Amino acid sequence: MRQNGIGVQLIERIISSLSYFTFGIAGVVWIIVCYISKNSMSHFCSYNIYQSIFFSIFIYVISLFCSIVAGILSAVPFLGKIVNDFSIFFAQTPIYFGYTLWGLLIFVVTCYLALFAFFGRYPYLPFISDVIGSNFRR
Repeated sequence: MRQNGIGVQLIERIISSLSYFTFGIAGVVWIIVCYISKNSMSHFCSYNIYQSIFFSIFIYVISLFCSIVAGILSAVPFLGKIVNDFSIFFAQTPIYFGYTLWGLLIFVVTCYLALFAFFGRYPYLPFISDVIGSNFRR
């Protein structure tokens, strides 16, 4: 895997970065454009596009799981109050510029991923990058 930005075209870096900021939508559009024009994507671009799609699905699944667990635990008499307060603080109370703690965490990780992609590097997230890297080895 190339770690420096040498050899990665600017359009690939822009598409990879936009793919993170749009949670995979720009990447899906780029995949369709490459398929229609019969051009192949580079390893760098496909890695970042699929990682952004997997990252957005991962965030959705984690959010859904947490809301289901919070809904179930809120029925427990004493524990329900604690879980409800934690849920309100973590996911509904604005902390910084209108972001909740959960939203701020997602924003920071997305900026990290997008900036590394824009600089032509392969961003690394512990579980997600391992899954994507093992499926896109050449």
